[in-house]
Amino acid sequence: MAVLAGALLSALLLNTQMASNAYERYDLSNELGRLDQDAKDLVAQLDQKSSPAELARSAGELGMVPSEGTGWIRLSDGKVQGAPAASDGR
Repeated sequence: MAVLAGALLSALLLNTQMASNAYERYDLSNELGRLDQDAKDLVAQLDQKSSPAELARSAGELGMVPSEGTGWIRLSDGKVQGAPAASDGR
């Protein structure tokens, strides 16, 4: 009788632990889905903010102006050559 009671108790404990693990897995699956959606939302926001029109608008808010050409720095003496002329959009 004790062996039968022990077997039934063991089966009950095993079943309870399996049910607990199933609930935990369900919760983790839901959290993973939420985090995946959050990541997709953040990527969409990053794509929107890095669009050429948005970058130009943000640069204008910072007081930046488009350049009319390119310049470069001569590394031997640090002089700037061919400095671009900035246009102020007027």
